[in-house]
Formats: sequence, C-alpha cells, structure tokens
Amino acid sequence: MQATKENTTMRKLILALVAAVAALAVAGPAGAATKGINIYGSGFSPSSTSITQNDTVTWTNRDSADHQVLADKGQFVSPVLHKGQSFSFTFKASGTYTYKDELHPRLKATLVVKGLPPTLTLLASQPIVTAGTKVTLTGVVSNHQAGESVTIYYQPYPQPNLIQRVTLLTTTGGVFSFIVAPPILTNYQAAWKGAYATPTTVQVAPKLTLGRNNGWVIHAAAGHSFAGKAVQFQELNAATGQWVTLKKVLLNSASSAKFAFPLTKGVHHLRVTMSVNQAGPGFLGVVGSTVTYRQV
Repeated sequence: MQATKENTTMRKLILALVAAVAALAVAGPAGAATKGINIYGSGFSPSSTSITQNDTVTWTNRDSADHQVLADKGQFVSPVLHKGQSFSFTFKASGTYTYKDELHPRLKATLVVKGLPPTLTLLASQPIVTAGTKVTLTGVVSNHQAGESVTIYYQPYPQPNLIQRVTLLTTTGGVFSFIVAPPILTNYQAAWKGAYATPTTVQVAPKLTLGRNNGWVIHAAAGHSFAGKAVQFQELNAATGQWVTLKKVLLNSASSAKFAFPLTKGVHHLRVTMSVNQAGPGFLGVVGSTVTYRQV
C-alpha cells in the first residue's frame, strides 16, 4: 500500500514537471512582440533593429518596385514582395543576423536578436508532510542545458530570511532535483543566473506515535519541543463509527507521555491526535495512525 502511494506521488511529480517544462518552453512566445520593418527604394527602415528571442519581424514593401528579403547565411528568405505585401519571420535563436534585398543587393540591414532572460521552476513532490518525511524538490531551467549551477535556499519557520542550502548542477534537459526532510513549515527557493523561481512551501505536521511498553506510550516528533502540549487518546466506536476521546494527555519535556488506561476485552482501534493550536506556530494539526490492539 505504501509503495503504491509513493508511486502515485512520483507520477504526480513527473506530470507536474512535464507541465513546468512545457510552460517554460512557451514562456517566450507568450510575451513575444512583433517588430515592423519597411522596405523602400532607398533601403530598409530601420536598417538596424534589435529584438528579443521569439519575437517576430514583419517586412512590408512600401516601394513601387519588387523586393525580396534574404539572410546572408540563409536563415530566412521571403518570396518576392510586390507593393504592399509583407513577410514575417519568428526568431527562435539569439544572435546577429545580416540580410539584404536579393533583387537590390546594395540594400542591406542588420538584426540583433537578444536571448530570453533566464527563468526556472521549482516544485515540491508533497506540499503537506509529516515531520521527517522526505520531499523531492524538482525544477528546470529555461535554456534546458545540462551542467547549469542552481542554488537552493530554504526558510524554516520562523526564520525571517532565506538560507543557502546547496548548489547543484542540472542534468539532461536542464532538470535539477534535491531531497529535503523539513522538520517544520519551510519555504524553498531556487536561483539561477540571477533569476528566482516562484517559491514553494512545504507544510509540516508533527509525527505522532502510539505504542505499548508496560502502559501506553505517546511521542511527538519534529524540529521542536512539545513539552506541556495536549494530545487526545481516542478510540473508534464500532457502533457509531465516531472517534471518542478516552483521555487528554500532556506531553513531558521529552515530548512524550506514558500512562495507563483500562480497556475492555476485545479488539480496539486507537489513535492519538493533536490540534493545530496545540501543535503551535509552524505546524499543522495531526491525526496519528490507527493502532489495532486486542485486550485479553
């Protein structure tokens, strides 16, 4: 059952990452612009143009004579343009492009295509976990190149500032990943080439355990002391299907409690809960796993 749950979580993460990669792939065109260049008998206007990668340039013949736009290295070529006709080309790669009018070779111009600003994504495999649970942080950089340095930051509650956690290298496709185990509510951030991903937050609930050792033993674990906090020792009422609190228990300085509680003969389904108010700032409330106990 646990393996199935982990597999489902990983599939969801992979799907989310694929969506993030797709989002980065279209990030340029979504904000792309179109630049107009006129063609006259005297030349291109403007003769020197600067655009951003994924922008489109449209050449329009404003002359009575025919013209044809041709890149010096053959990256683009228009049909013969009669008066009033246009030709458009979208530039997917940055660089400097020189071109001319194939029908009037003396007419030349230059186009500079600037690269897109760097962007990256950051996702957490699980946004809500029990303290100590491993979470995979995954993202992708917009140039989709391997070997890029990405820095991961974290901000555990109530730390006011981000703290550098690790610098790692991207793998194939510009993907990066890192495993963390937050003990308390933690914000994560990733940076690359001066760009920052949208932060992701992992909320944390204390880990509550219930066991037997010459009595009932409760323990709350996280990056925090729960001394003096109250938990509820509960039993499932088979007749009503409702959980009933049997005893309110206060945790000691070790965030634990040991106590006796008499149970009737038979099978009992028991658990421990802690409210969000008792868990305190930086934690979620928690319902512990159900323990089945047979009283003889």
